[in-house]
Amino acid sequence: MPVALDNEEDVVRLIASLACKGGDELRVGIGDDCAVLSLGGHLWCVTTDLMVEGVHFDLAYFTPYDLGRKVMAANLSDLAAMGADPRWGFLSLGMGPKPDSAFLRGVIRGLSDLGKQYGLSLAGGDTVRSPALILNLCIMGLAQGQGPLLRSGARPGDAICVTGNLGASAAGLAWLQQGGEADDPAALAAVQAHLRPTPRVAAGRALAQSGRAHAMMDLSDGLATDLARMALASQVGAEVLAERLPLDRTTRELAQRLGADPLEWALSGGEDFELLFTCDPAEVELLAEIVEEAEAGLTVTRVGRVTRGTGVELVGPDKQRRQIAFSGFDHFRAGQPE
Repeated sequence: MPVALDNEEDVVRLIASLACKGGDELRVGIGDDCAVLSLGGHLWCVTTDLMVEGVHFDLAYFTPYDLGRKVMAANLSDLAAMGADPRWGFLSLGMGPKPDSAFLRGVIRGLSDLGKQYGLSLAGGDTVRSPALILNLCIMGLAQGQGPLLRSGARPGDAICVTGNLGASAAGLAWLQQGGEADDPAALAAVQAHLRPTPRVAAGRALAQSGRAHAMMDLSDGLATDLARMALASQVGAEVLAERLPLDRTTRELAQRLGADPLEWALSGGEDFELLFTCDPAEVELLAEIVEEAEAGLTVTRVGRVTRGTGVELVGPDKQRRQIAFSGFDHFRAGQPE
């Protein structure tokens, strides 16, 4: 009798259990931000990301250019999490029976312009007719120096750190969904965080090559879910301090105007595309300097610590604790917004 899969983690585990394990060339398979292949004396990081109209984006908010750019940004963020240098991309498109040339031109320009900034070129792909607009991008990057940085290296006692600010993309989306103008100065920073996120490629490369970070991944589904994935891969627990989560002024002000909780945006909103990493507590200041040197103005905030337990606990200002593991975005969890 068929058994329903309750969440995205169940889906991935089932696929991993049935997938071909590969040969000696496959160094890292299913379960990290990228697969890692050993080819021609080099380590190649490979990732793919699928975006579907009505699930991942709304064309009422996105221009074709911004849509293409965001598809590329989401994939580049996975390479950033491994510390890899982007090289090649392969795009598959599902479109209606009569594609609009101006729309398609905008998407490809947005995608290509951002890829070129980081040394990536499109090398192939596929096109099909589809009842909804679908974009699937697969990209490859070269791991340099220390090699790729994985999710599985977190150690008890490590500091848990994030780059940049959290919750801004969710704030921008909430603003747009409630009828706010995209160019309103009061919301512009958050709207841009949602429509035009910046992949932290240079920061990820610098962290990986420093040899001082122990584990790293990108924040695509919210800190609560992505940190839980890291903890599970590393067989550790995690503790997050609510008062340490970096929320910028725009995010806080929009939360007040919209009657929302900015903390929940930071924990569960997703699509921040910042980096989450762990390190020795004594190395936080040095790694913050390394990140700022790689990407001027980019901050690092210590938000918690790795523990010997399991799961992810949020510690509030009142010292009350609650479990938050996997409470971020999940395509298949019951009650998840469409």
